[in-house]
Amino acid sequence: MNRATATRLLAERLTNEVVVSNLGQATLDLQRLAHRSLNCYTFGAMGQCSSIALGIALARPDVRVICLDGDGSLLMNLGSLCTIATTAPANYALAIWDNEVHQTTGGQPTATQFRSSFAGLARGAGIEKVMEVRDEGELRRAYDRILTEAGPVVVNVKIEKGRAEGQLHRDVIGHTRRFIEALAALPAGAPIR
Repeated sequence: MNRATATRLLAERLTNEVVVSNLGQATLDLQRLAHRSLNCYTFGAMGQCSSIALGIALARPDVRVICLDGDGSLLMNLGSLCTIATTAPANYALAIWDNEVHQTTGGQPTATQFRSSFAGLARGAGIEKVMEVRDEGELRRAYDRILTEAGPVVVNVKIEKGRAEGQLHRDVIGHTRRFIEALAALPAGAPIR
């Protein structure tokens, strides 16, 4: 399964959830397949996507927040898994696009190409709901869970190596402004439990 397919399967299910995407490949696929005002694109913030999504989830416990991070990026900030486990927001889900390489910077191998496991790291950090998926059927079931169950949830998605198609639209100020306005416009509701 490739990242574009994984992104499309999520996009088909989205309603009023916030999606925070990692710089580069994840954002390019999300922009191309499901550009919307409730997407938060983290340009130039390698290693920070999971933490930015966590901050949004903590600030808006009534809104489901889905983080689309890359394996290389998350490896730069493994401490975020401990913070996610400690704060345990029920509205937070982390999907890791694990292609076992740093795709944007030239395809150098990440630690998951060898012995490291994000599922093991997440469990070790204290996150109870952890899934590792390898095909579309498993991913559909995982998305159904992250969109209906209380989190935090971590889903490690094993994807094929390969660059996203198209060109990034880097209107950093415009995208950020639209996201802030869209999030503020969501009526406050009961916290997700």
